[in-house]
Amino acid sequence: MKFKKMVFICGILMGLPALADVAPNIDSPTTRSILQKVETAYNAIQTVQADFAQFNSKVKDDLQTGTFYMDKPGKMRLVYEKGSPLEFYAVDGYLIYHDKQAQEVSYFELSQTPVNIILKEKIAFDDPEFLVTNVQDILDEYHVTVEKKGASELGSITLVIDKDEMDLKQWDVLDMQGIQSTVSLYNIQKNIPIDKTVFMFQNPYQQKNNK
Repeated sequence: MKFKKMVFICGILMGLPALADVAPNIDSPTTRSILQKVETAYNAIQTVQADFAQFNSKVKDDLQTGTFYMDKPGKMRLVYEKGSPLEFYAVDGYLIYHDKQAQEVSYFELSQTPVNIILKEKIAFDDPEFLVTNVQDILDEYHVTVEKKGASELGSITLVIDKDEMDLKQWDVLDMQGIQSTVSLYNIQKNIPIDKTVFMFQNPYQQKNNK
């Protein structure tokens, strides 16, 4: 059960520029230049608040929307709009999955998830865990495809970067079953104050059990 949740979490949240080696067939000065631009721009960001829309290729007419918050290092929250029972937090070294409908909370060590990389104070493209398999310059966007090094069967993620603002505007995750999840960010606000209480999480079911 937890493995399935972890796959789902990665599919939604793996929008991360966690890049390392570049596949030989695409390694070039142009590719390296694009990756350097993405790294430099991302490392200049401390906080992000944005609206998001999420699509899933397996479910027809599926659309989930909500608000994304991030405060580096180590804090994140993904809040779906009313009607969805899901919440995700990253805080105190854990990635937290909260399903209100099932009244269930699951904790994963943040350091053991891909999300950890985008929540570091600084990212570096020499991380040996990931392999860049494709880099494209398409109109006003950079498209960067990444997979876990030595484990291509686990799927891949394509980051879509806005060239003008150098924002992460979308990510597409292709999982091991061939299902694609797309998350688009809009109304992006960078380096703005975010109330620390946004990232506070207290397990409501633990409270009940302690009564």
